[in-house]
Amino acid sequence: MKFLKITFVIFYVLLNESIAIENKIILKVENHIITSLDIFEEIKNLKFFNKNLNQIKNEEIYQIALQSILNQKIKEIEISKKFDEIKLDDENYLNFLIESKYKSLGYETLTEFKKELTNKKINFNNFEEKIKIDILWSQIIYSKYYSKIKINEKELRKEILSKKNISNSYELSEIVFNIENINEVNSKYQLIKEDIQKLGFDNAALKHSISTTASSGGNLGWIDEKQINSRLRNELNNTQVGNITKPIRIPGGFIILKKNDVKKTEVNLNIEQELKKLIDYNQETQLRNYSNVYFNKIKKDLKINAP
Repeated sequence: MKFLKITFVIFYVLLNESIAIENKIILKVENHIITSLDIFEEIKNLKFFNKNLNQIKNEEIYQIALQSILNQKIKEIEISKKFDEIKLDDENYLNFLIESKYKSLGYETLTEFKKELTNKKINFNNFEEKIKIDILWSQIIYSKYYSKIKINEKELRKEILSKKNISNSYELSEIVFNIENINEVNSKYQLIKEDIQKLGFDNAALKHSISTTASSGGNLGWIDEKQINSRLRNELNNTQVGNITKPIRIPGGFIILKKNDVKKTEVNLNIEQELKKLIDYNQETQLRNYSNVYFNKIKKDLKINAP
């Protein structure tokens, strides 16, 4: 972040729980502050949920934690303008996301998960609050942009019918970034590539990506080629497994895709089912792009500075 010129004397203090931490203001976002204690707590969270972080330098972890808190704070400020409090009308979806998260980490029950968080001195309520913020942010994006989503069912149906009985599926990860000057795209790409080499893709996504997938290392999971537009599909076809694409322009910035794996599957086409999946994926992709656009806009309008 260009506006930051901080001497990180507290690096090693933040990463050593046995040392008393002096609470300092690191950033001001409008009337909100981010402190050294906030970053310390975020480092604990990130290291628990992203095991690969233990393999990189303290300075990099600090920057990733700071960026993570800043992104959350920006969303929180916008949410406060739309909602009286960070509270959900229906918590079923929240409970589903929490269960999905702890089971993906290998915990069978919520009780077991909470016990481990307590052992690691991680506040469950803070973890839950982060998920609530993401849900409310998604609600803002949905209500603001859903009417602008464009789906051409005729073209999608035509695309399904043109596919053969054998289809490729890709296991993908993403880094979505934006730049103020289009001429900086190559230098930003080189910086991200260097961090991928140095930190690994998951950690580079945590550091650079503005997508909601950043918290999970940019993981998109398995995606059928029918769900991917022709421009991205062509890039992936020309990218070897384990490699990344060049930056591809999307609404709200640029996307870099990592092709983790590929498999061929035999397709028994149920046209209506495939059409629904394709429509859902296109809607989700467009909403994610609108989310990036909106995030960039409100971030630009906020006063963010170091004291």
